[in-house]
Amino acid sequence: MENVLHELPGGNFDLLLNEARIKLRGGDALACRALAKSVVGAARDNQDLHLEAQALLCLANGDRMASRFRRANQSSQRSAYLFQLVGDVAGESEALTTLSYTYSVLGRSEEAIETALLSLHLSELLPPGPMLALSYNYLGIAYANGRSADKADEAFTTAIELLESAGLASEAVLPWLNQCNAEAVRLFYERYYTGQLPSLDRLRALRAIHPPPAGAGKSTGLLQGAYVFSQALWLLLSGIENCWLGQLEAAETDAEMCAVWAARYPRNTSLAILELWLRAEIFWARKDWKNAEQNIRSMIEMATEAEHEPMVAIGYLLASQILAEQGYDMPARNELEALRMRKQGLRNDFLKSRSTVVAWQLKVRKNHEDLQRMEATSKTLERLSFEDPLTGLANRRRYTDIVPAMLSQGQARGRPTFVALIDIDQFKQVNDRFSHQVGDQVLQCIAQILKSHLREGDMPARLAGDEFVLAFAHADALGVEQVCERIRAAVQNHDWFIIQEGLQVSISIGVAQAQPGDSVETLTHRADLAMYSEKNEVE
Repeated sequence: MENVLHELPGGNFDLLLNEARIKLRGGDALACRALAKSVVGAARDNQDLHLEAQALLCLANGDRMASRFRRANQSSQRSAYLFQLVGDVAGESEALTTLSYTYSVLGRSEEAIETALLSLHLSELLPPGPMLALSYNYLGIAYANGRSADKADEAFTTAIELLESAGLASEAVLPWLNQCNAEAVRLFYERYYTGQLPSLDRLRALRAIHPPPAGAGKSTGLLQGAYVFSQALWLLLSGIENCWLGQLEAAETDAEMCAVWAARYPRNTSLAILELWLRAEIFWARKDWKNAEQNIRSMIEMATEAEHEPMVAIGYLLASQILAEQGYDMPARNELEALRMRKQGLRNDFLKSRSTVVAWQLKVRKNHEDLQRMEATSKTLERLSFEDPLTGLANRRRYTDIVPAMLSQGQARGRPTFVALIDIDQFKQVNDRFSHQVGDQVLQCIAQILKSHLREGDMPARLAGDEFVLAFAHADALGVEQVCERIRAAVQNHDWFIIQEGLQVSISIGVAQAQPGDSVETLTHRADLAMYSEKNEVE
């Protein structure tokens, strides 16, 4: 590779980078990575920040294709930072879409949504073009993995409409396939929670809109190497639909074709994970329990190794369903407990990573050389950084930024800080029974109740989903207990029928008192355990 670099006339590394992109679109992740890494090294030697940013983005997408999502996360984050330093808004927005995707796969949905929203707002500063559609596509993925099906569907539809109106109908295959996949995953979860397979009409209607994905050579580049994955995803969706319709021979044909793609690109383990999911569904439909469980175990193992958290979750839930159908209730519950513990570990890792992410974002803002260019959107970006857009409360980032100071001040005063973690009971059933719009209104009402019961200096925040947290700066144990009880009663006695007839909402609260040496992570974790303990007692 060094010889190739030396042979380039005039040090024109753009030729090498273009070759890396061609390899990416053709599905050769290994060659793409090798070429992109060479350009990264050359760019650093020449202190060419813009070239380094472009090469890092190509490298990140190569790693993403090879299912090295954590490595892709780091490269895309660095790429976005460099693009911002040199004032390339389009490059920064594109790097943020890749960063958002890696956050989604790594199970960090809140960061994925925030990053995709930032990409979207940057894209709106650009002249009309496909970049805005790409931002909407990855916002849809972030919402879908965050279990916000309606918002995901809206984002995908917008991306498709933008591309078709710009005469790029072939590029609309990417958001369309993601929209179909989101619908299939939604049906999977609805089947899990209700015990019955819902209507497949919408999935069938969505899949009828487009023909199968066309050749990679017809892409203008917007697919970013997604062509290979799109082929396997098309086969998965076809196979899942056939399987759920009882057309098992057709589903097996789809699985065999999916296996061909997985074998052709063994470094992209996501392809093999899709095949294993489809085969597990087929064996389940045939009540071939042994083979179904073997495929699920392989799926969980492979998804865990790749840190593909959405597929890890599907694997555990599928295992639980199959065990329960055989009458193995305790093993089925064990699968759910294993998934819960994994999610708890991810949450703890997320809390630990927030200080690093905040420091990186502050560094980006401090070093930006064109702040006037961003003046028009500064207030919006600030709100997105520290405020939950649905409830208006502080978000997780703001919470982890503020509470450490509260801990230090409380220790200095001899008055420990208290944290109360609040979870809405059976919130999934609210969404399923009444709609996500009703669920959003419930979250907004809970936020207003929290704000109305706290004093100045106390901090309410929404962590994620239906989880809220209260940080008490100047209170004792009795005072915190009284406030929590008033909040619990206010939620219980609220006239929920105003929102929807038949709606009733309750909450579980876990309280923890700061101990010497506590961090925001350890204190929040103890409150979380206390909340789950209370919830289990009630149930």
